[in-house]
Amino acid sequence: MILKNNTITDISDFSEKIFENGLSIYEVIRVYNGHPIFLSDNLQRLDNSIKKSNIDIHVCNLHIENKLNELIRLEQMKEGNIKYVLHFTTDKTDEYIYQIPHCYPTEKDYREGVATISCQAMRNNPEVKYINNGLRDMTNRLLREHAVYEVLLIDRDGWVTEGSRSNVFFIKDGIFHTAPTRYVLPGTARKRVLDICKEQTFPLREERVAYQNLPSFDAAFITGTSPLVLPIKTIDHYPFSPDNRYLRKLMEIYFSLLNNVF
Repeated sequence: MILKNNTITDISDFSEKIFENGLSIYEVIRVYNGHPIFLSDNLQRLDNSIKKSNIDIHVCNLHIENKLNELIRLEQMKEGNIKYVLHFTTDKTDEYIYQIPHCYPTEKDYREGVATISCQAMRNNPEVKYINNGLRDMTNRLLREHAVYEVLLIDRDGWVTEGSRSNVFFIKDGIFHTAPTRYVLPGTARKRVLDICKEQTFPLREERVAYQNLPSFDAAFITGTSPLVLPIKTIDHYPFSPDNRYLRKLMEIYFSLLNNVF
């Protein structure tokens, strides 16, 4: 089922092709143990996307949490992903809330890390989370062709910025590195990792990493709604250690926070 403008309809009558016209600002919310996790971070990012798009809508007036909980109740969700979309056309604004397919990492993925590849591409406006079918279609094709978990985006100057649906961190000599917020779509899991680094006084440098310098790093990981915090074992042909002690300590703290709160 789908909630369209707060009315329940059959999702079989719905297609995301409608988002090919106009502007669609969206969020993907993770449901864990029947609850939307870190929802305040999603709402803050949604509010930022709306403001950056010069749209006069106040997130607090949308009562999003109530609508999400209603869908969770109707779908009897315990775990999964929900997509929240505001679709703007010249004459109206529509709101859509619905479950989407997800691909969560396996225990083996968390233990051994996942394979990724790189691709020269970048978001036109990385601070706004909007539906970009061109980028998504291209990266989906690469994921299928290469049978990898994620595609990392490299900008025209050779900097590693983010994943197609995740943020990326690197570790070298116990120091965490990630691209500054202005170069990426700032994910909610990324925000939690940054908070942990500050709270635990883990050394952190918010600076871009050059693709050519990847071999000098000890470990790498991605963060996102589905992967949460997930080690990388390879980027193209470059290997990384999923057993890095700084990475494992961060993961321990992150998942402990998740389980204690939700």
